[in-house]
Amino acid sequence: MTVEKILPGSNSLDFEVKYHPGFSRTVNVPSNAKWLNASITWDKIATDLNLALVDPTGRLVQWAPAGSLLSGPGIENVEIPYPMPGQWTIITAWMDASDEENNVNLSWQISALPSNLQPYLESAANGAVLASLLNVPLLYVTEDSVPEFTKWVAQRLGVNTSYLVDPANIHSPSLETELDAFSSVVSLENYSILAQQIRGISQENDVVITTPRGTGDELFAPAAFSAAAHGAPVFSLCGADNSITTRAEETWFPYLIGPEIDVYITSRWITRRENGWYDERIPNRNSMMQSVDDFESYLSVRGAYNASSPQSVIILSPPELIKVSFDRSLQSHFRPGRIPAAGSALASVMVNRAIHHRFLFRTAEAADEALLTMYAYTDGASYPDNFYDTHVISQIDDTTSALGAAGFSIETHVGYNEVFSGVAAQVGLWSMSTHGTLTSVPRDPPIRPGGPGLFALRDTDATWGFEESVAVRESPDDFDQLVNPVAFEAENAHHVMKTTDELEAAIDNIGSPIVIITACLLGGSRLPMMLMEHGAVGVVASPRTVYFQPAGLLSILLAESLCGGNSTGAALSKGLVIMAPDYSDPLMGRDPRDYGNQQVLYGDPEVHLYSPSTSPRLTAVDAAVASYDGHSPGNGVPGVVGLGASDYLPTAFTSLGIEFEYYEASNLTYFDRLLPLRSVAIVEPGTLSTFSSQLEASGTLDGYVRNGGTLVLMGVSGNLDWLPWPAEYQAIGSGSSITIVDAGHPFMSSPNTLSGIVDYQGHLSSVWENLTVLATDGTNAVIAAGVVGKGKFALTTTHPTGAARNATIENAVLWNTMPSLFLRNVILNQEIIWEGDRVVLTLEITNRVGVGIELVQLQAWFNDTSVSVAEAGSGIYTITLTEDWTRGRLGDFDLKLTGVKSGYDSLSIVLLDLVYIRAFPLVPLLIVGGVVAVILAGSFYMRRRRGGNQISLRRESGRTKKERERQRKEDERFDPKEYFGV
Repeated sequence: MTVEKILPGSNSLDFEVKYHPGFSRTVNVPSNAKWLNASITWDKIATDLNLALVDPTGRLVQWAPAGSLLSGPGIENVEIPYPMPGQWTIITAWMDASDEENNVNLSWQISALPSNLQPYLESAANGAVLASLLNVPLLYVTEDSVPEFTKWVAQRLGVNTSYLVDPANIHSPSLETELDAFSSVVSLENYSILAQQIRGISQENDVVITTPRGTGDELFAPAAFSAAAHGAPVFSLCGADNSITTRAEETWFPYLIGPEIDVYITSRWITRRENGWYDERIPNRNSMMQSVDDFESYLSVRGAYNASSPQSVIILSPPELIKVSFDRSLQSHFRPGRIPAAGSALASVMVNRAIHHRFLFRTAEAADEALLTMYAYTDGASYPDNFYDTHVISQIDDTTSALGAAGFSIETHVGYNEVFSGVAAQVGLWSMSTHGTLTSVPRDPPIRPGGPGLFALRDTDATWGFEESVAVRESPDDFDQLVNPVAFEAENAHHVMKTTDELEAAIDNIGSPIVIITACLLGGSRLPMMLMEHGAVGVVASPRTVYFQPAGLLSILLAESLCGGNSTGAALSKGLVIMAPDYSDPLMGRDPRDYGNQQVLYGDPEVHLYSPSTSPRLTAVDAAVASYDGHSPGNGVPGVVGLGASDYLPTAFTSLGIEFEYYEASNLTYFDRLLPLRSVAIVEPGTLSTFSSQLEASGTLDGYVRNGGTLVLMGVSGNLDWLPWPAEYQAIGSGSSITIVDAGHPFMSSPNTLSGIVDYQGHLSSVWENLTVLATDGTNAVIAAGVVGKGKFALTTTHPTGAARNATIENAVLWNTMPSLFLRNVILNQEIIWEGDRVVLTLEITNRVGVGIELVQLQAWFNDTSVSVAEAGSGIYTITLTEDWTRGRLGDFDLKLTGVKSGYDSLSIVLLDLVYIRAFPLVPLLIVGGVVAVILAGSFYMRRRRGGNQISLRRESGRTKKERERQRKEDERFDPKEYFGV
């Protein structure tokens, strides 16, 4: 057979085609699908099965190659986010099947997005962008009418021109009629008109894209924030038919090009190279080019494609949803950058850091320093690029030269303690070249994206990696110009693997560095996300295998381009044009030099590396309280509001210098209308009953708090049944001193340490189980507080006066900014729990943006029984229910969890029916076991009668026990040279 080539000529191939038995099933996917999940299970678990998904156009989008005993025998699963509508084909096939019968169960599940969610989110996001560019208010309407509240605001603001933002054109004519009644209407009712309007004002060609989620935590708000800064439209990547998201998924699926599956079921599986069987060094070129071609058409339809110059594309999506291989497919006519946060809060933080990087860079402690971590790297090799120009690659010297010319002082370390300290010191740039992998023990399939991420460093420090000595970087025995310490026995003794978690434990705020990672697979691990959570504004890394020479040259080109004034997106694009595939503007007449360079950019592509000489360090200011010539920037409606009937709150606010608005019964009409704009609302002691009926009728409190507001009810003295959160007041008992039971809680300790000498009247006989009691009258609660959704709620029966009043109110106002403990995740080691099982629960305790919190004092109860909690590090805690614990305990069990850490809002939460313990089915199992035994005995008897072969599960004949033990030790010995393929 001959195979066509791009270059003239042909190759003759000698190969064998094998056919595998299987079956297929078509599934109809609707137009608003969010997920398509397909799975298969089968009886004969030693049989290898494949599972593949083919889209309605006939393209293979995702597959799960034959599994193994590691991956869980007898099961395969494939998930596709945002599949295109139409008839999908699910294909299942046996690998190396013999004549046998096998019962296979195929199941699938399709979830759909809420109707019209996408056009609603797109119109709201683009409305916010346009409002920002025009510096006008953003008001919301329904498809059919203008709400009374919007009319009231428009009248109060004197609106005379309205921009109706509806690119999907779903509104009715009646809406325009109502808008016409008080304003001149500019209707932006298709994507092209909208894009033209936004880009006409900003004179920019950038684009921001994201996807709807339907979970209540959409990324369109931070997308609008980013788009307002870029002067760009916001588009949903799903589009009308989900074709782009389907092509994005297609760029990711694995290709089987490594060892056969039996490597997993032999005793040497633990030394399998992570980049072996699932080696993703080379993506499907056709899939990548189809992805970018479709994206160009997608933007063209929306009037947002610019063929004459590169466009920055900001992608807001976690890598698990839209794989970063899509970002890479857009290179290099596009300059993509990924904001990888899973939630809106953290995404907004990352967007904000990118926008303000110029200023954050100047406030970092070591912004004028660059850290080079060159452990495994290229030194002195000659290498040609895509244009046949030859480069002599000296990674350390060339990178140092560029950074030094830009005004940076250089630190060079490869000892892990020194590297971790250098990152924590808030350097301006960190470039690391080393070995990387996903997990310490290979997984089947690998955890990608989101694997733990491991990288090679030295146990003791040196200026860089070497093979013999500091003076002799590369051993004269190999002459390959590659410095690779793990390949040499003497240096390999100093080799250590460090993890993302270990690095995270050693750092806090790392400033706002740009990070260049030259290592295999780490771009598909948690490392880039972790660095961005701690402050990094740009991380360049590859989710696939890279090669020493071309990847090393790319890291040099990146450093030189950044130091030359290019943005991160432009620097990466320029480097890839020289060294790797340019999928949007492919080379004509030849292939790129290296398909292995699949680096992607995490972060905004318009971030720059600023020179310390032209951007010297400045002392940071607190933007929340900064004032210039008596003006506090960004303050429109004051963030603090008070309700009362006297000068109790106004006097305290004024004396504390807090900007506020104050409402009494006479002007309460407009309180709830502006409440969503407030950060803190405080009710004066003894006055809550005056406002309770209107607050209950408005129904605004629950939404206000859950969306991030802080509500403090001081000195409650009446019925609380109307509150959204259960609490009961009893007018029994009074005094002038209380007992503080949670002194480290920020409401009680920051910035003032509240005294126990304070008047109180009555007590709280019961409070919502998700609130924490902070103080009592000796027995009953008098102060309780907690986190509700994204906000906070507190109520007291105390009535502080004088200095105690001011201290309490100042704490209440600043409480909004203090960190909290959140239970982010609970994982059980098994879903079905029998009496006598050992059950392990893994708890993840984080702050509001998802960073793990250590040293939390956790207490846990199942129903009324206390259980111990163990800390595993990085915010992970475990509860173990032993076999003795579950024995004799049947039924449902609620988990009550409390957590305390000084300076953090305490955690108090109850998870209903979290664990269900079943009675062990001994009698049924004995019956089933007897039946199975009879069947096996009969089968054995019939095989003997037919002369069939007996089945041996393990053959050790001909080897002594000592020989078997020696072989076992040899199989289990970890060899980094084999692990990294060097």
